[in-house]
Amino acid sequence: MSADLKVVQFQREGWRDAVQALESVIEQLKSGDLSPCEIGALAMMGENGQVEIFGFGPKADDLQVLAMFRLGEASWMDYVLSRED
Repeated sequence: MSADLKVVQFQREGWRDAVQALESVIEQLKSGDLSPCEIGALAMMGENGQVEIFGFGPKADDLQVLAMFRLGEASWMDYVLSRED
């Protein structure tokens, strides 16, 4: 698996609305701004605290999706720790 990762930047006003944020990712995939998804992992928590998880993509299986969640976590931590506030 390639280590070339891309963190999708949401504008300050666009990321708080879950539907708008997901639609933004979809549009970026459709337009080619993001390369085609091989393996995807998504976790969401509703108002009631229930967690919903999704794995998707042509190469997604249980282990690949689990690895994607872990890779996403590590990538997000690297991004957060490298930001200058």
